[in-house]
Amino acid sequence: IDFDNTNNYILPEYINIENKSYPLSRPLYFMYNIENEEKLNITLYSQISIFAVSVATYETIKEIIQDKEICFTGHSLGEYSAITCANSIDLDSAVNLVVKRGYYMHNYSKNGTMFAVIYPFNTQIIQKLEEICKNYQSVIANYNSYNQLIMSCPIEQLENLKQVIKSEFKDCKIIPLKVSGAFHSYLVEESNNYLEIEIEKTTFNNPKVPIFLNYDSLAYKEASKIKEILKKQMVSPVKWIQTIENILNYYQNPLFIEILPNKVLTNLVKKGFKQNIEFYSLEELELK
Repeated sequence: IDFDNTNNYILPEYINIENKSYPLSRPLYFMYNIENEEKLNITLYSQISIFAVSVATYETIKEIIQDKEICFTGHSLGEYSAITCANSIDLDSAVNLVVKRGYYMHNYSKNGTMFAVIYPFNTQIIQKLEEICKNYQSVIANYNSYNQLIMSCPIEQLENLKQVIKSEFKDCKIIPLKVSGAFHSYLVEESNNYLEIEIEKTTFNNPKVPIFLNYDSLAYKEASKIKEILKKQMVSPVKWIQTIENILNYYQNPLFIEILPNKVLTNLVKKGFKQNIEFYSLEELELK
């Protein structure tokens, strides 16, 4: 990525991946390059793959739920699926953004990593962990549930931060994540700057139903606000706890359906919240 004499970004027309050249104007070329399952762990390929499965899955069930009062939300990348399914952005534009998001995150993330902390959290303990993170130039990237938080930190601070957390929170479990950067933190600011340019060029529409966004966990139906928040998403924490709790306050006895062929979010909610929440993966729920 180059700069012109006014310091504006000039995006390349082609990018090179594994000694092959791909036009950025043809984002689905990325999916043709996925020859084996190992590549699905690389954010360059995983993001467009997850997005494709999510939107395709929704298309198969949308007629069943079209007469229901619904809203959308998503976890990190899942917000792009939510915005697409809510008709706030057209599919071509969404694919373009998701592919470039994966490309920028893969290539322009600073030397950072992420790990999960498993522990019985509450508000006070979370605040204590936030203070510890500040001392190690780190942040809580994902507020996933009351028993799982995700940290983003510089590589050079990793071992020190882990040791302090283990010392402060006895019997906690730390799980390293297979990621190529410290996402949802200042360490991916360069990636976010590039993506922000693409988002600004994209047309957004008012969604057909409310979309709850992780940035502040609130519901939105205005295209301009959704667009502005999406520009900040990559460098902002995923407030999944607050998002779920706000939906519970917004609707009476909501039924959550995870639109992916797994139970990742379903397990987060069922195992990490005290409330009895009706949250199901598609394989658990028989839609009639």
